[in-house]
Amino acid sequence: MLSNHNEIRAQFPFTEKFVYFDAAHYTPYPQRSVKKLNEFITDFTTDFLNLSLKNMRLSQEFRSTCGKLLNCEADDIIITSNTTHGINIFANGIQLDPKDNNVAMLDSEFPAVVYPWLNQEKLGRVNVMLIPSDKGYANEALIKRTLMDFNIRVFTISLVQFLGYRHSIRSIAEFCKKRNIYLIVDAIQATGVCPIDVQEMGIDYLSTGNQKWLMSPAGLGFTYISKSYRELIMPSYAGTMNMNFNFDNFLDYKLNFKTSGEAYENSTPNTLALIGTDEVLKYFMELGVKNIFDHIIDIQDKFIELLDKTKFRIESDLSAEHRSNILIFSHVDITKNKEVQKMLEEKNIHIAVREGYLRVSPHIYNNYSDAEQLAEGLNSF
Repeated sequence: MLSNHNEIRAQFPFTEKFVYFDAAHYTPYPQRSVKKLNEFITDFTTDFLNLSLKNMRLSQEFRSTCGKLLNCEADDIIITSNTTHGINIFANGIQLDPKDNNVAMLDSEFPAVVYPWLNQEKLGRVNVMLIPSDKGYANEALIKRTLMDFNIRVFTISLVQFLGYRHSIRSIAEFCKKRNIYLIVDAIQATGVCPIDVQEMGIDYLSTGNQKWLMSPAGLGFTYISKSYRELIMPSYAGTMNMNFNFDNFLDYKLNFKTSGEAYENSTPNTLALIGTDEVLKYFMELGVKNIFDHIIDIQDKFIELLDKTKFRIESDLSAEHRSNILIFSHVDITKNKEVQKMLEEKNIHIAVREGYLRVSPHIYNNYSDAEQLAEGLNSF
């Protein structure tokens, strides 16, 4: 368990009222983030504050924070509104040969991964292929063989699937680079709680959002784009702030995009979400992302230990390589899972049901007592 866990838990007053195991859906804010948000709101409503300059400074600080988290440069960060926004930037901006435009993803991906490409297919720009999978899992050898056999040019995959399977991204990235396949990584179920080093993992494009594990005001995301990919992807949004322009001469119109990740951004950012997310990312880096991941696995282990295996079965891959911050399981009669979830909610214990499976996603605020209450509630069903 994380050191000083009582102090961490005190950051989340909701833990005094209910047991929450649904961070993969959304998460309430920590007190230190709320303090920062309240300070800004008070300053903005009681004093003069130049919002344009404030947003520019916040954006610069946020890109720097994201760069430290992912091990990249601040210039490699695109501030987006969510994960899907980042994927659409790539889908709208990549120029593929009409004779060489096959795109693939798993057939059990979260819709945010799939719909941007189905739209591109409808527009006649790509051909989409879904790779057979089960609960977000597909054998890596099958993935690689499919990418080769069907001449796939773009492959999009979640680092951690919404049903919990964690892919070996480094191996997939190496394979894609050798065969000139563009790889897009959806990291919303991993950012901040699973260690991510885009350099070590060989990732050139990664998109994520803030409303789940990053416990921040919804409506903000960020995308990592390598310098090599910036040469391949055309900006699909054009506005004042992603141009090199003269503040003293707004009417000197020149379509001159910036060369950093800012070239792909919209103009006015989500100020409150910037403040909240930046503070949470700094908090997570203080705690240590690997420490957070280990804490989550520890809470899962306690829950698994206490769960009545005659009534419930674990569905997640528990191997060290593929285990994640998300755990799925099921009543032995899978048709009862919705009923199980409803029963838990009546006890003020919150988990999710996804694709028919019960899903548990602990975070830094959870402790052994939470795990015990969850197991007891389930075992009493």
